[in-house]
Amino acid sequence: MGIPGGPTPTRLGRYELLARLATGGMGEIFLARLEGAAGFEKLFVVKRILPHLADDARFRQMLIAEARISSKLSHANICQVYELGETDGQLYIVMEYLEGVTLLPLLRKKSRAQSELDFGFVGGVIQQAIDALHFAHELKDREGGELGIVHRDVTPSNLFLTDAGVVKVLDFGIAKVKDASANTQTGTVKGKYAYMAPEQLRGGSIDRRVDVFALGVCIYEMVALRRLFQRKTDYLTFRAVMEQPIPDVRRYRPDVPDALAAALARALERDPTNRFESARQLGSAVLDALAPLGRTWTQGEISDFVRSEFAEEIAKRSSQVAIAVQRSSASGSRSTMPLLSLPEERTAVDLDDEDDEFPAVDSTISEVPLEIRAMRPPQEKTDFTQQTTPPPFSNETSVSGPALVPLNPTTGNGTLSVAALPAKPARNLMWPLLSLAMVGIAGGALFLVYKQMQQQQPTTVNITSSPASPDRGPDAISPVAPPNLGSAAEPAGSGNASIEGVTNVTKKQGTPTKPTTPKGNAAYMQALQAHRPGITRCGAEHGTPPAGSKVLIDIATTGKIKAVELVPPGLNTTPLGTCIKNVLSSASFPSAPDEKQLTVNLKTS
Repeated sequence: MGIPGGPTPTRLGRYELLARLATGGMGEIFLARLEGAAGFEKLFVVKRILPHLADDARFRQMLIAEARISSKLSHANICQVYELGETDGQLYIVMEYLEGVTLLPLLRKKSRAQSELDFGFVGGVIQQAIDALHFAHELKDREGGELGIVHRDVTPSNLFLTDAGVVKVLDFGIAKVKDASANTQTGTVKGKYAYMAPEQLRGGSIDRRVDVFALGVCIYEMVALRRLFQRKTDYLTFRAVMEQPIPDVRRYRPDVPDALAAALARALERDPTNRFESARQLGSAVLDALAPLGRTWTQGEISDFVRSEFAEEIAKRSSQVAIAVQRSSASGSRSTMPLLSLPEERTAVDLDDEDDEFPAVDSTISEVPLEIRAMRPPQEKTDFTQQTTPPPFSNETSVSGPALVPLNPTTGNGTLSVAALPAKPARNLMWPLLSLAMVGIAGGALFLVYKQMQQQQPTTVNITSSPASPDRGPDAISPVAPPNLGSAAEPAGSGNASIEGVTNVTKKQGTPTKPTTPKGNAAYMQALQAHRPGITRCGAEHGTPPAGSKVLIDIATTGKIKAVELVPPGLNTTPLGTCIKNVLSSASFPSAPDEKQLTVNLKTS
């Protein structure tokens, strides 16, 4: 099995190539064997530049820079680089061979099974990854000066879990050393957009805090089992990193400790000055937050877990390696090179990785630019989960758009074809006049809205209790104010906007129902009142909802929130709507035999 540009070699220097592990845009990696005296042998991974790029000075320099950086990183939790060699004009680097899987297939597997990762496992993995990154960040040269190494590509596919329970940080190939970069020119962007800090996406000056941000994304995804920023296109991913409100991780896993949620919020600050200053600070905050839940897992426990979760895949890979070694020993030479690969598994080197497949967090980022969206008519209301939650990547299909008519259609001989041009319709003055009238009406309406907004005083949204009104119907629940939630919870200068109360408690199938005891009535309002400070903050930061606004809350039989949607639908995509949804999504209600939907009125006074 050859590749473009030249035949597949059977040896590179001292190393016998046994099988190909992966091929990327600039290089390929092999499983290799080094033999010694008295039957000694050891397996390695060898990475070389593709033959047709071997003479390109840029690619040679990239591989040399990668080897120089990696050779300095001698740490138990970093994939080791042992040698940079050259044979017949072919540059290659030799790395340790790892058996196990990356974090990515584990997240995919757990997400599909809807099975949460134990917090002890999360703590054990993060502790080892933190040790590796802090070591790299603090590394000094022989003169004692800081090298300023920044990984720049910390992702689940670059956190490798060996079958021995050791976490290895892979691929320092695009690492940055002070003002020199291994793979990029100054001002360019390198890495995976979904894990890059905003300053890195902008191509600005970066330091170790971009790795803190990226590791924060990884921890969030380990806990929530959802993509934080990854979207269907680079454009959407870029916008998500730059402007998407970050949902509280407790929305997807309510048992997350408050201290861990706070640590993630700080790690994911878009302003680097507000982030943790070092990976070790992030690690300490995460481990301290998890300490009350039990101890972190040891390497032995992580090993048992990896071997249990991926027993079939690891056994298959071991068998493939054994066959490749035996085949090489028996034949002495080969005309073809076997390819070792398993579904969803990564090797110890990052080559053109495809990092998709488990669902993303709820998103308010639209695929269409703002100026185009403003020209579109309003769309019909859709189900909240269909409207805001991207589907799993495995369900995506490509959609072809309408064919484009060429601006200058020609015949086969290069002359203009009159038949190819669309017929020009007769000119009609009615439509231009109607358009001008509509523009005038729209302009007048916008001016009136602007004047009205200028006259309004800023208010905030609070949760208050109000007596049941006669016009709220027989199924209404009278709000009951909980204890210890007085006006002291409101910030100074707040307005009197409030959540009026719960109305229309219905079964999910649409049959009206209501709690049968006063205690049940109080429990629903109690659940809302518990989130009064958060709702107050939303109003203070983002303004008052429009008159007649409502919140629809879908509740599972367990009392957990399934979905939160605001009415009118346009409120869902505003910062205020996103804030309210994030606050209310962590509420918990009484369990019931049927799924329920609460209608909550947002009242401004």
